[in-house]
Amino acid sequence: MAWRNALSKSMQELRIHLCQASEASKGVREFVVSNYAEMKKVNPHFPILVRECSGAEAKLTARYDFGAEKTVSVQGADSAAVLLKLQELIKAGEKMPKSGE
Repeated sequence: MAWRNALSKSMQELRIHLCQASEASKGVREFVVSNYAEMKKVNPHFPILVRECSGAEAKLTARYDFGAEKTVSVQGADSAAVLLKLQELIKAGEKMPKSGE
């Protein structure tokens, strides 16, 4: 689970948008339930924002250094596909310039 350790090294913030009830957000809900506690344990000061709203499109948004952001849709994705999308965001962050903080 090295991806959990890479979160705070490759991005500044992770936002997870989902609908509390829709079938299209089911995979994201499952991902959050099974991974959130461990992600926070490994990255206690890293902001992971979970935003629930009725009818919201399921998506992940990563904020990188210098205010750069990248969003990927995970609408209809299962938990494993959500993880793959998150790993893509982590890899994208590894290639971006760092502020040196």
